[in-house]
Amino acid sequence: MNILNSVFSPKLRLMAKSKVFDLIGIIIIVLVAWQSGYLFENLNQVTHWGGMSVYIPFGIISAFASVLSIMSTRLVGRFSNIGNWIGIPEIILSGTIDYLLGNKGAILTYPITFIIQTWAIKTWLNSEKYKARKPIKGTKGALLMTIILIGSLAFSLVVNKIGFGAITSSDASIFILTVFVFGISMTANIMNAMKLTVQWKFWLVYDFVQFFKALSQGNFANVGKYIYYVLMSLGGLAFWNRK
Repeated sequence: MNILNSVFSPKLRLMAKSKVFDLIGIIIIVLVAWQSGYLFENLNQVTHWGGMSVYIPFGIISAFASVLSIMSTRLVGRFSNIGNWIGIPEIILSGTIDYLLGNKGAILTYPITFIIQTWAIKTWLNSEKYKARKPIKGTKGALLMTIILIGSLAFSLVVNKIGFGAITSSDASIFILTVFVFGISMTANIMNAMKLTVQWKFWLVYDFVQFFKALSQGNFANVGKYIYYVLMSLGGLAFWNRK
């Protein structure tokens, strides 16, 4: 798909700039959390720690982290480095939440994501505003992309193996999916740190995988959420490709 030749490109670019579409994303996150009964859960309901954990609004904090994620992506899609800055607290919150929810690999994956995010902030500060960097073309570019993708997937395999521990047959499919999803997201984050337009193609793959996962699970709240994310990635791709 060449989004530049698509009749939808002007509309997608408008969507990328739309403040209303920002608000729609926030509303979707809140509605999904509320519909699933997750929004008003406290930390004790998740961890069973007792004590003061019953007073910590874990669901609201999680929804807030998701809102930060949306706004980070939306602002990056408009070439605003503020989006990368917002990504810093979002990574810290999301990593903590994932770890508390049982993702032991989060203690390794999120610090790496944090480092990549700080790299992105520095790169963007030292680059031309409102403009992507020129991609590395030819054999050198293809080789670099291949190395980053394979390296990201290999790293994801190692850290998730540590996180999962002994993998049973019932865990195999979710393990493979987790490895692939984090590997793709890590590749996309590296592309963002290099300020390359191709990041949006990787985000599209990531969002489509999450969409079909939610669909197969019958999790229709998340189906709606990832339809929004797919549109968000398409908007980012169209906006970054504008002439």
